[in-house]
Amino acid sequence: MKRVYLALPTAEAEAVAIRKRLRRKKLAKHVELVDELESAQVVVTSTNDIGTLPERLPGSVELLQLIDCGGGQRYRDVPGLTISNASNLMHSDVGDAALSLVIGASQEIQEATGRRSLEIGFVGLGGVFQGFFSAIFGNKEISLWLSEFSWVSLAINDILSLPRAFEIDLRNRLAEVGIILWRQSLEQILSNNDFVIVAVHHGPNADPLIGAEEAELLRPRSWVIDVSEKGVVDPSAFDPIEIWGPLPTYIQIDEVTTSQWVDSVGVDLGATPKSLAKFIGWTLRRFDISYPIHEVEHIDF
Repeated sequence: MKRVYLALPTAEAEAVAIRKRLRRKKLAKHVELVDELESAQVVVTSTNDIGTLPERLPGSVELLQLIDCGGGQRYRDVPGLTISNASNLMHSDVGDAALSLVIGASQEIQEATGRRSLEIGFVGLGGVFQGFFSAIFGNKEISLWLSEFSWVSLAINDILSLPRAFEIDLRNRLAEVGIILWRQSLEQILSNNDFVIVAVHHGPNADPLIGAEEAELLRPRSWVIDVSEKGVVDPSAFDPIEIWGPLPTYIQIDEVTTSQWVDSVGVDLGATPKSLAKFIGWTLRRFDISYPIHEVEHIDF
């Protein structure tokens, strides 16, 4: 049985749902909710609330579980500490939302530039990329949208090399729907694409990854869709006073829910407190019996 401490002062609805879930009979033999951090073996928190925890966790803490897609960078180097998040629960919705933004704004770019091409860049090839990639296939409406362009490309960039077999399969599947796959440097991604989707964890070499210098490389009227941890993209780099001419559009994932593009297609971002509590309960039960759980890969971009 693992002793669990909830550090969720700004996520009241989620905390209530998680407490209710963890007190169920099936979970009660695996977890015990505690009121003191010093006695905990598991800490459940969020990216917003992690700052309420001390700089050094008690030695008894074995698992740091985030309820969102954060990376828990503050404790990434703690030996013997497992860090997990809820990205498996959310990345398909985030991928859908990113694609919805691209679909909605692509017509605006076409009208402004007169071009019939569409060029999309993706920085980071984790769960959000998989969700975006999956959303492209098996949808007649998306196929019709793609047919409006004479040229569609998807450029990818990541610190890791894709397995050769996966890259070939990805290239072939995209070709079936008329999309050409490229591998580009970060500078090429920024300067060559109408949309740049950034989905990476914060780290020493991504603090920020895209700042004022990088923003200057962007095309006028391009879009930067930021679904990364806080600190990866510097929003101030997109202030109008810093940029001359037609401005790139910068949008963060937490702003997407209010975007007209996403609202118009009905994408519902994020997990409900109930579904999140179910996921957290499943993870903690597996952790207690030493079954594999999702772990965050802290890659220094």
